[in-house]
Amino acid sequence: MSNKNNPPASRRSFLAGTVGTAIVGTTATAVATTDDDQSEATAKSTATWKPTAHDLTMDDGHRLRVWERTPDDPDEAVIFVHGMTYGAVPMFDPPVAEDFGWLRYATEQGQAAYAPDMRGYGETELPEEYTEPPEANTPPLSFEREARDILELTRWIRDEQGFDRIHYVGLSGGTWRGRAVYELGDPDYTTVTLAGGSFETLEVGADPDGPAYLPHTREEFYSAWTGEVPADADVDRWIGGDEFTVAEVFSAVWQAIVESNQARAEPGTIAAPLVRQARTYHPKRIDDPTFVIRATSDETISREGALNLYDAAGADDDQKRYTEIAGGTHFIFLERKRREFFDAVRQFQTQY
Repeated sequence: MSNKNNPPASRRSFLAGTVGTAIVGTTATAVATTDDDQSEATAKSTATWKPTAHDLTMDDGHRLRVWERTPDDPDEAVIFVHGMTYGAVPMFDPPVAEDFGWLRYATEQGQAAYAPDMRGYGETELPEEYTEPPEANTPPLSFEREARDILELTRWIRDEQGFDRIHYVGLSGGTWRGRAVYELGDPDYTTVTLAGGSFETLEVGADPDGPAYLPHTREEFYSAWTGEVPADADVDRWIGGDEFTVAEVFSAVWQAIVESNQARAEPGTIAAPLVRQARTYHPKRIDDPTFVIRATSDETISREGALNLYDAAGADDDQKRYTEIAGGTHFIFLERKRREFFDAVRQFQTQY
């Protein structure tokens, strides 16, 4: 069995207002301040393993990075919204293998897949507060601001990319963001998937008095992930199946995390954003067909919390479904059972 506290060495190397957009080519990220920094930032954005990158300017001038994978002649789109701590690419499209990741799966299904890095995450422009120590500022991020960004991204996909049918997939913290989206607007999604989310059993939202963010290390990520794998299970088998070792998957995911604006000066450390929640954002506002899905070994989200979310969602009873997939943790979308997880979501989407 692999050591959960010390990952072995890998065997492989491996969008409120008018929104402006530009496909990233040689554009440097906002935190770059010198020619060398700009070259490094550009290299990160244009790495061959990364999806197509768009920069969308929000109503307040903030730059939002949106990743895209699109097959030939797609007739619908899907928005993938990541959770807390980690951005879009490591969660949905890490450089593990060419057929690995939820974005690549969606394109196999004929969908245009879009995944924003929310503010404070990935390659989206960092809040100014992130250039200072965490304790120097109060949290600049809020679910309301994030929801307005997602509503603008939705408008951009619908009006400028030409998709009438748009599915929403919220992962973990993305389920809270989805609730805020419906509280503040009427996105009219074809379906809504709430994956790894809960209601009334888990407190979310940062302390309004600070800090602005938290440092988060490689070791903390590894422990949080593998700590949910049952004690009697082989970690390599549980996460990598017959294709990969846990080190291969973990190393690729961590690479995608640190090759972004979230990386801190301290080696192996990133900034974990903290988001304020000003109100509850009740799931009853979600009135489009809704799918709630959870992995059975998810120790972050309880079955009670997930069922509460299912019960509280505002869609008609005949347009709601609850499903659990056995053999996965809170990170099942990166594990051996990921395709079964993806298939369940896609099966629900195809009914509408």
